Amino acid sequence: MTETSDTTPPDPKPGPEPGPGPGPGPERTKVKCEKCGASVDVEEITTARGKFYCPDCVDGTIALESVLPFREKYDIPAIRRTVLGCGIVLVASVFGSLALLIYTYMKLDTQMDCRNMNLRLLHNAMAAYAREYNAYPPEDNDLRPLYDTGHVSRLGLFVCPGTQNQVTEPAHLKDDRTSPEGAGMSYLYRGGYGFAVEEGDEKLPLVWDQSVENHKGRGANVIFKDGHHEWVEHLPALQTPAQEESAQEGRNPPH
Repeated sequence: MTETSDTTPPDPKPGPEPGPGPGPGPERTKVKCEKCGASVDVEEITTARGKFYCPDCVDGTIALESVLPFREKYDIPAIRRTVLGCGIVLVASVFGSLALLIYTYMKLDTQMDCRNMNLRLLHNAMAAYAREYNAYPPEDNDLRPLYDTGHVSRLGLFVCPGTQNQVTEPAHLKDDRTSPEGAGMSYLYRGGYGFAVEEGDEKLPLVWDQSVENHKGRGANVIFKDGHHEWVEHLPALQTPAQEESAQEGRNPPH
């Protein structure tokens, strides 16, 4: 039988590890660093994207965040929704602007066509006639001389595109009506002017829409003796040359 010496000390019993700081204390909670694997007190841990990093690794992790793949770093569905919304707004703005332009053109197209495609060409023909005969056709609302002398060959020039008038023969160029429908030209003509352009001629209407109804009541195109054009709300009155001369001084263009 083997005796055990009474002087042999017993084995130490395991106990809790001492906490940091002076004297014993409760065990501190440790968290493992995601990058280096070190156990670090929870108070010293930094959380990034749901992972734990020690103070030594957190700066490198933040740098890594800046180069993460785009898909991981950003909310792709939100970006798609934003881009789609901006695209819809842009398309709506473009089509809205086009609709406004089309509406404006539809509202003004007959006014512009009447002025540029008819009245200006008629004025050029009348000016050529006046140069040749030293005077414009003499009778009010009678433009048959332009056709008879060959200065105008297209009868369609005497029809405003905003009317339902028909001019199919020279007899229709003698017209005292003011209806935007039926046989007869769409314009009124002030006859009797001489060819020479004088001071005050910018106030003398030469040819204009026979009715504001030519353009749905909005107004009428007027070409004056000096060749300039105006859009007016009220039609000029036909007057004799003597009446025009007496009213010429201080007279304003029709408006």
